[in-house]
Amino acid sequence: MRTKYVALTLVILTVILTSGSFPQAAIGILDSVSVGFKEGNSSQITKHFNPTVEMELLEDENMFSKAQAELLLKDFFNKYKPTSFKVNHQGTKGNTSFAIGILITSSGNFRVSIFMKEENEKMLIHQLRIELSE
Repeated sequence: MRTKYVALTLVILTVILTSGSFPQAAIGILDSVSVGFKEGNSSQITKHFNPTVEMELLEDENMFSKAQAELLLKDFFNKYKPTSFKVNHQGTKGNTSFAIGILITSSGNFRVSIFMKEENEKMLIHQLRIELSE
């Protein structure tokens, strides 16, 4: 009886732990984007963007093409030189994933929110927010 209980408990725990796990594709994107933020490399980040992306950059929010978003990020990194970036929280629901991190720059700290969505078996960033951190 006890072995059945232990086995059932292990099955339930496995289902719970794997059902909300962060997708491997999102992990790869997040690793690459984290390097981009640490290095201030806008092209490293935007290569994972959807062709159009919703971007909020210091209270200026709009839909941008991938090329426009790259120019805006490049300008941002020229003004705010990154010193570090760390993801503090990440999650997933259905075909969407998100990550929230802190970007430390020479001129202040920023909260970065990244929202990804899988479409046609490819995970892409659909929304990026960079806000002053308090």
